[in-house]
Amino acid sequence: MQILKSAFAWPSRKAVGSGLLVWLVVLLSVVRSGAAEVQWKDGYVPNVPVTTQDGRSLLFDDDVLKGKISIISFIYTSCRDICPVVTARLSQLEDKLGDAVGRDYFFVSISIDPANDTPDKLNEYGKAFGVGPSWLFLTGKQEDIDLIRHRLGERSRALTEHRNEVLLYNGITGEWERNSAFGDIGILASAVRSMDPARRNDPVVEKVKAGTFADDPRNLPGQALFVKTCGACHTVGGGGRVGPDLGGVTTRRTRDWLTSYIMEPEKLRARQDPVALSLAAKYPAVRMPNLGLSEFDSSDVIAYIEAMTYAASAEKVAPQAHHHHHH
Repeated sequence: MQILKSAFAWPSRKAVGSGLLVWLVVLLSVVRSGAAEVQWKDGYVPNVPVTTQDGRSLLFDDDVLKGKISIISFIYTSCRDICPVVTARLSQLEDKLGDAVGRDYFFVSISIDPANDTPDKLNEYGKAFGVGPSWLFLTGKQEDIDLIRHRLGERSRALTEHRNEVLLYNGITGEWERNSAFGDIGILASAVRSMDPARRNDPVVEKVKAGTFADDPRNLPGQALFVKTCGACHTVGGGGRVGPDLGGVTTRRTRDWLTSYIMEPEKLRARQDPVALSLAAKYPAVRMPNLGLSEFDSSDVIAYIEAMTYAASAEKVAPQAHHHHHH
């Protein structure tokens, strides 16, 4: 913005015009050079002290981000809405990136509610999602966290409206870009890898998959919804994850109960619904969030869970030649 400021300091109109022209040319050249060229200059990332979930004190730039490629998200542990799903999706990304995590790529989740989020709470939160040992959950002094948030573009006024974006940052080159945890995980993994200049021209091996059941011929309504909104925390027959295994859930609960729980889980908890309360007690770190699904969406998801449950039981009876591998 410096050019603009100096332009307006000049008296003559002609000069103002040329000053603006220079500014436009600068702007256009920045836009044209492509997304990966957006850079933070040295010193832009605040080097303030932060505390990890293990109670270690680190400097945000020197110790956390410098010299590494990081996947940064903003969370708070009392968030009952979309943030648990973002963390769960990122934990799927962590699986996808495999051994490179903690070596080439690092996950950093920053609490935007540092007054509440003690290291212990963050530790419990991370454990609920089964995250790896190199994933940092950071808290700190309110003003330090505010500065980090502001510089990193997380500027919402209320806790509940913070953005659910992921920030990819190369602390070697200063390049950064925004991404979403709700796209295809394979594509997000490729975006992470291409933050490394050396890998920018790698052939993209990942075929675009709709999610874990992409190799499944039954392309059902509700599948994409399940993969994006439910699959981060639940499997159907694959065992408990962040939340319970949903295999056979339609034989244990009525469709009406399931629909109302999927749509407004917090209402059932408020009404002291015994099943909702026992689930909250069993999975204390992450409660079932309100995902804003309509009744129509919910019935699609339930139909999908039923179909997958049926498919799994059919397969036990007559094992087919091909097995699906899920991890």
